[in-house]
Amino acid sequence: MVQRRSSLKPSTLKLNDAECWRYRGEGKTGLVVTNNCGLALKLRKGTHENDYLYLYTRNFLYVEVCIAPIFGPFLCYGQVTKLPPNLASNVVSSIQNRRSSLKDSNIDLKCPYALMMPDACCLPGHNNIITIEIKPKAYLRTTGNQQTPIKCCRFCSNIEKRYAAKLIGAKTEYCPRDFFSPRASKVARAISALFDEPLSYMTIHKDNKRIFDEDNKNLEEILGPQSYRTRNELINVIVKILLSKRSSRNRNVLQVIEEAQQINTLSIPDLCHIYSQFNSKGLDIDIEIGKWLAGESTLNKEFLKLLDLIVKFSISIIAQDISIMISISPDSDRNLSQIVANGKVYSYKVSIVDVDMKSAKKLPRYLVQEKELSVSESDNNLSCCHENNLSFVGESAKNHLGSHLTSNQACFSESADDNDDSNGHLSNHLYESTGKHTRI
Repeated sequence: MVQRRSSLKPSTLKLNDAECWRYRGEGKTGLVVTNNCGLALKLRKGTHENDYLYLYTRNFLYVEVCIAPIFGPFLCYGQVTKLPPNLASNVVSSIQNRRSSLKDSNIDLKCPYALMMPDACCLPGHNNIITIEIKPKAYLRTTGNQQTPIKCCRFCSNIEKRYAAKLIGAKTEYCPRDFFSPRASKVARAISALFDEPLSYMTIHKDNKRIFDEDNKNLEEILGPQSYRTRNELINVIVKILLSKRSSRNRNVLQVIEEAQQINTLSIPDLCHIYSQFNSKGLDIDIEIGKWLAGESTLNKEFLKLLDLIVKFSISIIAQDISIMISISPDSDRNLSQIVANGKVYSYKVSIVDVDMKSAKKLPRYLVQEKELSVSESDNNLSCCHENNLSFVGESAKNHLGSHLTSNQACFSESADDNDDSNGHLSNHLYESTGKHTRI
């Protein structure tokens, strides 16, 4: 159970030398740089906001209350960090030539905070480390109030649509239905498809240097007699790691993500109806979630139940957009997880990253996207997914996931009065996680 801790000031970054930070990658909402001390720094992108500390704190609470109990030891997160003056602008200037010309969103240089976390690519004391980053995406769409197998999953529908519109120059045979299969042969097929055509869904770093992506599909720097003699040997290692069970509920990382994706059982139209109910009362859902996280919600029981449904939806959306980081060393290390494959022992670490809270205000946009995908399927008569026997999470598993939210909400509500430093304001609550998956 998550417990409220005493209020903390954001940790101040001591490593203020911009030159020590290296470019790792970026998405729509942030840019990640790393250093030689095993740390990663995520700088904010996008439009300017006035209350940065409130936004970072709300997001941190959301991850701790809603995400950490589900992803458990796989979660890689960090803490809010106050940046030294001009660090963000100096870092961006030093790495600008490494950024893709296609990146169209600038760093918010006015933001005085960032998220500092462990570098998921780092295995201390090891060399010749490769890190495979995979964005598995969603393999199901919801129809009505039940999750129903559809001939084309959301990912494959979207790939077909983007290819037809000439937004991407190639299609990939990767399908999330294969990736989330309990059968090793299907997981291997999914990974092999990403090696053939990764698009933006797989990258590989070796000793912190990107060596494989959609623009460079050469595996020569990875394969070798001391590590992986062939591509199939590397795929074999990746599959064994992904299917290795580790969590407290005896789940592997794919099962944990799959369960989180399936925690929502409502259709997008139903969720948009809930969204409109909040709007009709003049309530901002994102703000109400922030109040709920801090144990300060004033909503009645009816709206709290509706808010719970929105939170579960946001968890499922996050689980559809996370990244899995698999760092592997060809050397044995008892301090790390280990597997035996290809006649040798490999040490590894698996992390789930990119778990920032998604705004509920995007629900109308999700509805538009769902309608566009449905039209695309009917117009093109798509049959792009492989035949699979899909596995579904039973009600007991969904109830287990849902219980985390209920217990954590109660915990924050009960402990709000015990913290004299809180003053009832979310922006004053900053926590340093105590679990080993979040400690810096």
